[in-house]
Amino acid sequence: MKRLLLLVTLTGLLCMAVTPAFARVGFINPQRVVNESKIGRTAQEDLARLGRIKDKRINISAERIKSMRAEVDKGMLSVSQQKVREDDIEAALARHKLLIEQSNRSIRDQENQLIQFIMRKADKILRRIAAGGGFTLVLTDPEAIGFIAPEVDLTDRVIEALNNEM
Repeated sequence: MKRLLLLVTLTGLLCMAVTPAFARVGFINPQRVVNESKIGRTAQEDLARLGRIKDKRINISAERIKSMRAEVDKGMLSVSQQKVREDDIEAALARHKLLIEQSNRSIRDQENQLIQFIMRKADKILRRIAAGGGFTLVLTDPEAIGFIAPEVDLTDRVIEALNNEM
């Protein structure tokens, strides 16, 4: 009898220990959050404005080089003046190339900072939504997922909450 009671107790404990934990898995598409939220669209407009400013500076530099070349191409300069102008053009081209690299780097850095800012805000909202919805795992890589049921896609809810915060 004691053995039977011990066996039943151990079996019960074992069943409780092996009870499967059901995980609710959600999904969010970070690119959609950035592209479709108000804060994301504002950030993209700011980046576009920054890009236009940088492009204007690059175009001014390119025009300066073009006018320097035109002066040399006229053939009105002495050999020594032409050599000086060609050296000036070479230096201007190096500065121009550096300006382009710095502009591209600046825009990339600004874009990364804005995306990080948006995703930090979205992450706080996502955690709140996931906890409230009983989600134990939220995936963020749309490339790694073959199918997403609409009821576990939290992207629209996060975008809506982000928009309401603005």
